[in-house]
Amino acid sequence: MPTGEAKFGFYVPRKYWASRVAPYAAEWAGLVVTWPIGYFLHSGLGAPARVPWASAFLVLLGTGLSALTWQLGRARGASTRWMATATVAIGGLWFLVATVIGPADPLLFWVWLLGGSTLALAWNIKYALRSGEDEGTNALFEKVGLAKVRTGQVEAAPGSNKVTVPLSLPAGEASVEDVQKATDQLAQGLRLHKGSVRVTPNQDDLSQATMTIVPTDVLRTPQPWPGPSHPGGSITDPIVPGLYEDNEPVRLWLPGDPSAKRNATHVQINGMNGAGKSEAGKLTWAEILTRRDVVLVILDPSKGEQTAGFLPDDSAHLIIGERQCQAFVRKVPAAISAQAHQLGQWGYDQWVPEVYDRFGMPYVVLWVEEASKVLQDAATLTTIAETARSAGFALALSQQRSTFRRMNTDIRAQLGAGWCFGVKDPDDAAFCLSDEVIDAGARPDRWKNRRPGCFYLEAPGIPEERLAMPARTFNRDTDRLIQAIAAHAGIRARLFGTTAAALGLPPRPVRTTTIRPNQPAGQAGDQQGGDHVVSITTLPDPNQPGLHRPESGHDPASGVSAAELADATDLDALAELPDDLDAAVFGLPTDPEPDLAGDGDTKLPEDPDIADAALPRSRPTRAEARAKLRELVNRQAAKGLTEFSIRDLPEPAQLFGRGRSWLSGELSRLADAGVLEVIGQDGNATVYRVRTRHERNAA
Repeated sequence: MPTGEAKFGFYVPRKYWASRVAPYAAEWAGLVVTWPIGYFLHSGLGAPARVPWASAFLVLLGTGLSALTWQLGRARGASTRWMATATVAIGGLWFLVATVIGPADPLLFWVWLLGGSTLALAWNIKYALRSGEDEGTNALFEKVGLAKVRTGQVEAAPGSNKVTVPLSLPAGEASVEDVQKATDQLAQGLRLHKGSVRVTPNQDDLSQATMTIVPTDVLRTPQPWPGPSHPGGSITDPIVPGLYEDNEPVRLWLPGDPSAKRNATHVQINGMNGAGKSEAGKLTWAEILTRRDVVLVILDPSKGEQTAGFLPDDSAHLIIGERQCQAFVRKVPAAISAQAHQLGQWGYDQWVPEVYDRFGMPYVVLWVEEASKVLQDAATLTTIAETARSAGFALALSQQRSTFRRMNTDIRAQLGAGWCFGVKDPDDAAFCLSDEVIDAGARPDRWKNRRPGCFYLEAPGIPEERLAMPARTFNRDTDRLIQAIAAHAGIRARLFGTTAAALGLPPRPVRTTTIRPNQPAGQAGDQQGGDHVVSITTLPDPNQPGLHRPESGHDPASGVSAAELADATDLDALAELPDDLDAAVFGLPTDPEPDLAGDGDTKLPEDPDIADAALPRSRPTRAEARAKLRELVNRQAAKGLTEFSIRDLPEPAQLFGRGRSWLSGELSRLADAGVLEVIGQDGNATVYRVRTRHERNAA
């Protein structure tokens, strides 16, 4: 059994002595057979009548073989090419002279012995000097059809799980893409796992590249979460959600940094169900919530508190429910405009930590889980993505796939960072990662959801050679996350006043008692997340008339400003509504009669007015129904309920004596008349806004 040695960080078996000597014997064997061949040529062609013809033939033959050797030698290095061509030319010349005068001539014999031995020894020396190199690199490229690619000095730091090899590519004959396509073959030749070999180009010289070899797959087992990476620091410090395969920390920056020439970015997060997106989100939230100058707003239209329910009180604003999230998203452009306007007045063209230190305006991260549920309003999301970064907003959209049906291409173009977990096939990865990163060896489809937490991250500020390097999130410990977040409650920022007012949120997340959509009465209360009571800031249910708030500014009808609404800590602190609200909206009596005493046999008292009373008509006329609708819209506007859809209005059959199609048509007519304004879609329903009298007059 032969012994072994370590090369490039993995085991390479040694060879038997015979196999180690054999490569050096070929040149000497060629020298030995050369003399008999020369003797045979002299015997057959050395006669005076044949020598001229034989000489001409041998000259042509030697010249042709030399030219062929030079041509084929282009696949080798320059020294090999010159040595091979010279060897063939010298051999051809010796055969020519040996044919004419015979190899037994003393001078020619010594030329054969000494000259041939020198050539054989020269080839032995060349092989000995590059034998180790051939076994590890150059010979490997020859096997995959890239013999012209030359390798440089192999670098492997002690204790590192990474080997780097500089590559030189023949100009105009082989490209970095050619080498990248052969990475799986190279890994097979090195007897390593899939994805262990990656090639990244030199951006300044495309004839140079770097091959990275990772012998051991350290991503099989996630590492425990070490705690916040920058507790009490700024959001401009990198977020660290996991480790690369070489045990270096993953760094994600959201705000821009002019000094580092790094742009602010939005993030799209893709991956199969069960690939680890939610776990990565929780680790990232913990990083954000332990910083001093950032506010986190989480939108979850599908899972409710299942994902974010572990968050402690006074940590993040949580908005749950599909319609609530869609309604909130429509408020974000106004908040961005307000914050950008304020930054401009202070003399800043983008958010920087100094803005918070001097004026108290924090960075805002809008994290959207199951983003496909809120991407239906593509125009609004595109506006947010295009304008949010410089205003101090970062948008994170998490969903399984970002196909064209799920995400508008205009939105995707604004998402500068791609965070890709395991996907089903390479096409899914292409919606999140660039072609250059995929060509460099990024293959999230090889994980699917069998390795939760494994990912690739392509984002501003990350070195080029790390874009195609796989990583894995830390192993989350919920109790430690909660403790870390709670420990930094005293340093967390609050929303800037105008931003909070525009978003319809309190400056700080607060505990509220809110009946969730479709939740039976009597079940409202604080929600539990493990052993911790979760503080939840929710938008009112759009299905409940009477719970809408104005987006911004001051409502002259109610006398309540949006800032006052934003500063409310519960529903009881809002402006009181009249006691006859239900009667005003639904046409019910304001003072119902008290219950009558008696039973089924009790005789009712006679009322002389009943006999003369006219029976109510079963259905109002069209003019009356339109008047009732206008009155309802005006009453809603007077109460601050300026945004609504057909779903927010009473059943039309009861109030107007007509169906929903009539009501939908009348709302469209009011929009055409300038009374209402179409501002978006809520699923299949159109969302309207009641225009003010000033807007109507201006129109």
